[in-house]
Amino acid sequence: MRASLYISSTPFDLALHRHKIAEALSQVQPGLPEFSVVQAEPETGLAERLRLVRQASAYVGVFGMVYGNVDMASGKSLVQLEYEAALAAGLPVLIYIMDEDEHLVLPKHVDTGAPALHLSELKSHLSQTQSVRFYASADDLVARLKNDLLRIFALPEPASPVTTPASVPAVTTPAAAVESTAAETAAVQGTGSGTTILAGTIASKRYALTPPRFAFFKEKVVHLFDREVPDAVLQDVIEYLLAGNTMSAASALRRGAGISLEDAIEEVRKTELVIIDTVQRHQAQTGAVK
Repeated sequence: MRASLYISSTPFDLALHRHKIAEALSQVQPGLPEFSVVQAEPETGLAERLRLVRQASAYVGVFGMVYGNVDMASGKSLVQLEYEAALAAGLPVLIYIMDEDEHLVLPKHVDTGAPALHLSELKSHLSQTQSVRFYASADDLVARLKNDLLRIFALPEPASPVTTPASVPAVTTPAAAVESTAAETAAVQGTGSGTTILAGTIASKRYALTPPRFAFFKEKVVHLFDREVPDAVLQDVIEYLLAGNTMSAASALRRGAGISLEDAIEEVRKTELVIIDTVQRHQAQTGAVK
């Protein structure tokens, strides 16, 4: 059995990531079939890209901080059109989004202006419609991809139990490890009038929301959570995220929802994308932060 993976990403800013994926999957992976990694070159035309997508066994979308070249006819980037083609073809879809708090990135590889707004909208859409993963480095991306491929393509072992997703060990990213330690033991000093003390040990900056503003943001993000989150906990999460305090948002969700910190971080990352998109849309419409 041989499966083909279409790796969709912007080519220059994520060149290292593309190389590491191709290198890792060129080797036989325990419990997995052989893979053919398909990646379009920068000069590949749109029609050929979409043909390659439709012929693949699965689609892997890797998103960084660049929206990419735009197709003039549709006004959408090539990577967005590749993603939409994978959905239309009914392929298994794996989505990986750069962890903006942990991943090192060069300023030249960060979009601004209209492309940044389009990228924010796309990431927000992905976070609401797909099970996204957040990667902190190229190596972290490869590790997460291997785990997800086991979920989709795991081969049965004749002499032993079939490998199942539940038996695949979770990958702890540097972000999870750092935030876990900080959330439980460190005192993070906030500044300004928005500073609040959590559990007597953590000083956390937050943006206080009025009831109408909380109701507005709640409507945008409440559907993202896999479980019911009390309003008080959700307001904590949103207020921390609006202040850029991801660590405290994840810690508040962990305690309030009774979930692991790793799960809380994943939920917070998705929520953050939607909040960023909402704020940027508002700024684009009004030209100022209200």
